[in-house]
Amino acid sequence: MDKIFKVSVFGLAPNEQNTLGSIFKLAASRSRQYTMVSPTERTAADIILVDSDDTNAMNEWRSFSVRHSTIPVIYVTKTAPAQATNEVYLRRPLTLKRVLETLDKVAIVALKHVNIDIHDGGVPDDDEDAKSAYNVAVQSAEKTGVKALVVDDALSVRKAMEIHLGVLGVDIDFAETGEEALEYIQKTVYDIIFLDLMLPGIDGYKVCKEIKSHKLSKNTPVIMLTGKGSRFDKIKGTMAGANLFLTKPVEQEKLKEVIKQYAAGA
Repeated sequence: MDKIFKVSVFGLAPNEQNTLGSIFKLAASRSRQYTMVSPTERTAADIILVDSDDTNAMNEWRSFSVRHSTIPVIYVTKTAPAQATNEVYLRRPLTLKRVLETLDKVAIVALKHVNIDIHDGGVPDDDEDAKSAYNVAVQSAEKTGVKALVVDDALSVRKAMEIHLGVLGVDIDFAETGEEALEYIQKTVYDIIFLDLMLPGIDGYKVCKEIKSHKLSKNTPVIMLTGKGSRFDKIKGTMAGANLFLTKPVEQEKLKEVIKQYAAGA
């Protein structure tokens, strides 16, 4: 799903702000987009760029951050520190590739924005920067204690779910078939199960019935995933014991809502 992030700047020269504006316009067709906001709209910003080479800009930002410390910050500088730090730096000159890679990293890691469709998911094999950012986001995610089982025979869907749920701090097991899923539930208690409708061998309906009849999983929420989404499918899924029916592609925000609703108390 496309998302536009609001960017506020502290202290950048007019020509650099113009460069940013041009870069944002050129990147307007991307799924992850950026736009600059005026100083009066800073409190609504998603990301802040501050000129760390400008003392006045740094002082202005520090005063602002007293009440708005949760907004991710990128330090714009001529020379980034040689040693790795927790801060994010954007090195001058501001080029399209450098700006977008840095902003994307913050959007993925700090803001947990994943724009991979569950339907045909996966990060392109040649997009090393995106893969690296997603890996960092998953590894740095605060663990929630939620344990999920994802049952889907499509590798692309499993990869996408690994990222979507991983950045939310969810611990995940994967099964490719209904038979494999039933083996998992006999030895592990899950907080939530994502179950594909169309599976090789036992279909999702039968698997759901088995899950709901097993003593370890009868109270576990089952979220059925399907590319169909017909009324008949939903009725049949509900009769099998499904708690919710999601039609692919599933957006990240919807997954957040589902985890919050069905597994937040885990």
